[in-house]
Formats: sequence, structure tokens, C-alpha cells
Amino acid sequence: MTAGLGVRVFVAAWLDDSTRKQLERLELGSVPGIRLVEPRQWHITLRFLGNVGDDLVPPLTDALVDAARSVSGPVHCTVGPGTAWFANQRVLQIPVTGLDEVAEAVRSATIPIVPTGGIGEPAFTGHLTIARTSGGHLNRSSRSALAGIPFSATIDIESFDLVASEASGGGRRYRTLAQVRF
Repeated sequence: MTAGLGVRVFVAAWLDDSTRKQLERLELGSVPGIRLVEPRQWHITLRFLGNVGDDLVPPLTDALVDAARSVSGPVHCTVGPGTAWFANQRVLQIPVTGLDEVAEAVRSATIPIVPTGGIGEPAFTGHLTIARTSGGHLNRSSRSALAGIPFSATIDIESFDLVASEASGGGRRYRTLAQVRF
């Protein structure tokens, strides 16, 4: 990994197989202008770190081990109750609750190493991104059809990963740099 163009790093909690299979059955239909996130990339971002050089991976890994020690796991969380658009109306997501303590432990442990995660750093909002608009805006009818689709699952998170997101010809490719268990 290098800090070069196109490589971004984040801390993620991954879905279990049962939830992933349940999500794969979610009926989103075929809406022009929507790009679905591939099931193998579904995750909950605990903290986005931005471009990070190789030299910061070992101290970040150590910091994440410290963060995991402060959390008693597994951590029970809920995905749902259904699909919703973020305020910017470009990201279709499903809310995730129950990971605030984990996200705060990750942020507190990594902020001395990476003070801000890219352009500003919004407060943690637990969610699972399932689709994005691809360029232009969707019409109101299409947007409404995708919002409010029921979905509910509970999962136990037992670890989080330091992940590199690298640009590739077909979008982004994720590579785990380190996994930390609670």
C-alpha cells in the first residue's frame, strides 16, 4: 500500500453471512442511475481515515488493538428498519444502531495518528451503504420507490478491520490490512 492517489483507508465492521444473504434477497428493482454496492463490500464504516501511508499501518494497528481492549464484545447491533436516503440523496443506506461505543473507541485510539479523516470528519452515523446514485439525480418517483423498503437484522460484531480501498477498473477494491478481535 502507498499513500498514492486512489488509496484510502478506513476501519470497518463486516456483516455476518446470514445478514449478507438476507440483504442479497432485498428487492431493489432495476432503477437507472443507481449503482449497487457489491455484497462482498457491504460493511459499516467505524472511521474513515483518508489517504494513509505504509508507515502508519503498524501504529494504527496497535491503536486498534488498544481500542478493542476497551470494548467488551461481541457487540450486538441492529440493521434496519428499512432503506433510507441520506440528506444529500446520493447514498441509499440502511441505518445501523449499537456501534456508537465501538466507533468512539476507534476514533479516540486513532485520532492521535490520523487527526482528521479526509475532508472534515462528520460524527459517526451507523449505516450500511447499499447503493449510490451514479452521477445525476434520480427523479422523485425512483427515489421514493427505493426508500422505506423494510429490512431488519441483528448481528454480533466480534472484530473490526483496517481496510485499504483501492481504485480499480471496475470501481473500488477492498483489502484488509489488519483485523482486530474484541
